[in-house]
Amino acid sequence: MNKNISGLTVSIPLFFNKDESIDYTVLSRYIADLGTQNRITAIYSMAYNTRYRMLNATEVLEVNKEILSLAHKHKLNCFVGHPYVFNRRSLEDYLIEIKRYNPAGISMLYPERYFGIDDPILEFLSIPSKFGLKVILHEMKLVSGLNGELINWPENLLRKAIQLESVIGVKEDSKDDSIAQLVLDECNKKGVTCILAGGGKRRALKFVGKGLKTWLNGSTMFYPKVIDIIYDAITTNQSEIVAFFIENVEKPFFEKVVEKHGWHLAHKTALEYFGYGKRYERFPHPILSDIRHSELKVIFEDIKSALEELIGNDARGSYK
Repeated sequence: MNKNISGLTVSIPLFFNKDESIDYTVLSRYIADLGTQNRITAIYSMAYNTRYRMLNATEVLEVNKEILSLAHKHKLNCFVGHPYVFNRRSLEDYLIEIKRYNPAGISMLYPERYFGIDDPILEFLSIPSKFGLKVILHEMKLVSGLNGELINWPENLLRKAIQLESVIGVKEDSKDDSIAQLVLDECNKKGVTCILAGGGKRRALKFVGKGLKTWLNGSTMFYPKVIDIIYDAITTNQSEIVAFFIENVEKPFFEKVVEKHGWHLAHKTALEYFGYGKRYERFPHPILSDIRHSELKVIFEDIKSALEELIGNDARGSYK
């Protein structure tokens, strides 16, 4: 049983050693640190942040078995995904095995192009229910089979997908506010969890008053021990704390690091600075050079000072 069902949804990064093997030691320490926080709806092993594209099918299974075991140890709900490349049989075999580790939901990311035909997507999303598993729909832009463009999910398809019996949550990853509002409304009608992705705390604030209960952790990924403070501040209108965090942590990170280098390079270099492993990735995934990493240290030093001030003020009750 998890500690608290109200809180952030926390994406799990995957750490590598210099020889490109998986660094399970850092992964274990990272999830243990998450276990100190109460405001976590679930931790979430997912296709890109957890680097499924860099893993073979056996490794995806082994990584998720370990993440689930650690999650249960620290009393955290856990969503996990599936191998990126699969056929019907291999996907079903994976689901049969992973069920033994009691995931709270399976994150389903449709890997094929969309030709305007809904049935393959709906069937894909229904497969976990054959094994008594629940589904988190990873709703990011589809690849059009007509012209190769990235497109939003058609509204009617979204509604049909959310209505599936097995769907308990949607990772809303369109980066489009109109689609996000539609998904949130449909989720609220059915009692399904909408997990907003992208845009940071500033974007989440636009939807909290409209029924949003959880969103991806973003800038708290590299400093988990502020999760409780920030989630409570946002959901209880502690405007001074929210403004301080946005101005001194979120804006510098996103505007000076993420916008320049992209999320995946930015968050790994931030994790290294804050003591969680190294920037190592598997070929052919890029990493920031030592020079670029060093240049960012000044920004991270300022962010760290702000985070320590936030923690200190909370401990002293300065914001109460």
